[in-house]
Amino acid sequence: MTQQRETMRAVIIENIGKPRVLKYARRWLPQPAAGEAQIKVQAASVNPRDLHLRSGRFIIRKPLPHILGGDLAGTITKLGAGVAGWQVGDRVCACFDELGCELDGAYAEYCCISAERLARLPEKLEFQAAVGAGAAFADSYLALMNNGHLQAAETLVIRGAACSLGAAAVQIASEARVRVIAISPLEHAEQLRAIGADIVLEDAGDDLVRQVKVATAGAGANLVLHNGPRLNLAESLDMLAARGRLVLAGALDDRLVKLDAQDLVARNLSIHGAQGSIAVGDLAKLLQHLADGAYHALIDDVLPLSQARQAHQRAQKTASLGKIVLVPDSILEAAKKPDNWVPIT
Repeated sequence: MTQQRETMRAVIIENIGKPRVLKYARRWLPQPAAGEAQIKVQAASVNPRDLHLRSGRFIIRKPLPHILGGDLAGTITKLGAGVAGWQVGDRVCACFDELGCELDGAYAEYCCISAERLARLPEKLEFQAAVGAGAAFADSYLALMNNGHLQAAETLVIRGAACSLGAAAVQIASEARVRVIAISPLEHAEQLRAIGADIVLEDAGDDLVRQVKVATAGAGANLVLHNGPRLNLAESLDMLAARGRLVLAGALDDRLVKLDAQDLVARNLSIHGAQGSIAVGDLAKLLQHLADGAYHALIDDVLPLSQARQAHQRAQKTASLGKIVLVPDSILEAAKKPDNWVPIT
């Protein structure tokens, strides 16, 4: 007798385009290959890269249909051959560049991932908090620490701080004893100060360079995190001190940008990209900092997976320091208390 294949719910895209291309559908339940673990997804988050992949700005590196989602938190439900160090039931987190781009991602009830890419989730860290930080903290850590070589007592300017990546960068830098100048609409100023920004400058007008120089006693910043496709790149460079570093987080709208090469040479400035994945060990450290309360996951809303289309619509219209978290509908339904539930006192 032929065994019937199991299915799961997932959000798929069969064509690139606007949020309406996201379809909540049934897919075959993926089975782990050798070296892989099957993960029951407890939570995933909506990230800017998901929007770029869906719209065609970034290229999906596998045939369609495709499942988006670059980070997840969940539990191991099955192990492929040759996997050591993990057991069914272990709580895990994953966040890496290929997930949701070269591989089917986390907008699903289950996902199969190489066991080497899994980080253990601390017991006191909730699934939703883990992905509420997830890609934002991983991308910020890559930009600031791995590529920007940020050091204690330096001054960091974060341009485009009014987003989840900017909020993560504020916390990582503050914890590293770095002086943080965040540039943001003033409506987010109080939140940014609460999570560690020393100074918040309003993202308006044409004198931001002067304001940064005033805030640094004329010296300029050691590092500028340039986080936004429409920001003026030359302006970010002008905010730097001698031997300063500029890190680009995300793609620019203009692929060809004119820069003053003589100024770059004279002041020994350097420009770095920030594309890729952090080491699993670094992800585990970030998760532990979250569990210990050194970092805080900012969550804008929690929506059922079936509402991924609405989540994308909101994410591309409204800037927020917090993440939109997607949770499989079956998990949200199971978590609901019955109408006649009475707490035991």
